[in-house]
Amino acid sequence: MRIGMMMKWKVPPMNVRVSNEAGTLAADGHEVHFLVERRRGEPAEETVGSARVARGVEMSRLREIAHRYTFNFTFRDPLWARAVDRFVGERGIEALHVDDLPLMKEAVRAGRRHGLPVVADLHENYPAGLQVWYTNPLKKRTIYSYGRWSRYERDILRDVDAVIVVIEEARERIASLGVPREKILVVPNTVPAETGAVSIDDRVVGRYRGRFVVSYIGGFAPHRGLDAAIRALPLLRDAVPEILLVLVGGGDDACRRRLEALAREVGCADLVEWTGWKRQDEIWSYIEASDVCLVPHARNPHTDTTIPNKIFQYLMRERPVIVSDCPPLRRVAEDTGGGLVFDWRRPDELAARVVELYRDPARRRAMAEAGRRAVLERYTWERTAAPLVDLYRTLSARKAR
Repeated sequence: MRIGMMMKWKVPPMNVRVSNEAGTLAADGHEVHFLVERRRGEPAEETVGSARVARGVEMSRLREIAHRYTFNFTFRDPLWARAVDRFVGERGIEALHVDDLPLMKEAVRAGRRHGLPVVADLHENYPAGLQVWYTNPLKKRTIYSYGRWSRYERDILRDVDAVIVVIEEARERIASLGVPREKILVVPNTVPAETGAVSIDDRVVGRYRGRFVVSYIGGFAPHRGLDAAIRALPLLRDAVPEILLVLVGGGDDACRRRLEALAREVGCADLVEWTGWKRQDEIWSYIEASDVCLVPHARNPHTDTTIPNKIFQYLMRERPVIVSDCPPLRRVAEDTGGGLVFDWRRPDELAARVVELYRDPARRRAMAEAGRRAVLERYTWERTAAPLVDLYRTLSARKAR
């Protein structure tokens, strides 16, 4: 089957989840084609990994600004509408697979015109995400209005053939919108089994030798809960003399500046290292150098119904985790035996969990082993991607009939 994946992102780099999906579908005999945006100087077509990429939409800076406002009021995009039609016709696309809400309406309209099934792949609670990704109150009341986006989500998901979500809590949320439960598939953000055998840079590991490293890897944003990690440091300076909080990532410069100011305010700037973004192949060395890894997300409707792949990366690499009490994080940490949970509003509770693990190396090792064992038994991508494979086998068989 020729599957057309539509994404607002620019490629490369390839999103880890999307790369896993494309590789799995290609291995099952499908052709995977991406329709993405084009940056200046990029080729219109390219092969990336196992997928063929068509860069069918190119926007100037002014066009992008205008698009942001017109799209958020109409949920329509004429450039993408024309690009999808060309994409389907030129590539012989037989199913459209759309990542997240923004392009869903154009995909559904194209699916109707061409008689194609449409699969909605929801990486997160997008309407709720808009409320935490952006801080401007006027924008959140207008172009990023929760009510408007929620209505759009509810209405458009009734018109797709299947909905893929990343965690069971998200399935319950989508079902509450009136989407038939049998249309909703759970495909978590797990990691391939081969993740356990990635190469490690000994120079990175050696740089932190002698420190008790608590690390976080991922994007910086207010909902990530990194303020709790920084506020915990004054409570750890004496209790864990070798403590070092290593923050690997970035993305929101304003958020980083606020976090740096907070570290200075609480008198612990010397206990935080900011590495900046690292390539996917580099992050494993930072995990290897860590004694404990964090997912300290602040609780809200967005974080309560999604899960990041970092928790599975940590566990696969045999590192105990400390997570906030967002339901999906709590469930995975407790189910695997690889993590401890803290109340996201209580930096002192986070500090207490770090001290527990610092004082008990045997417990750290036991949790690390339990977490890795559970991931290999239940949470590898090869196991959890089965509903995705079955879905496209069903769609392919339906087309053949």
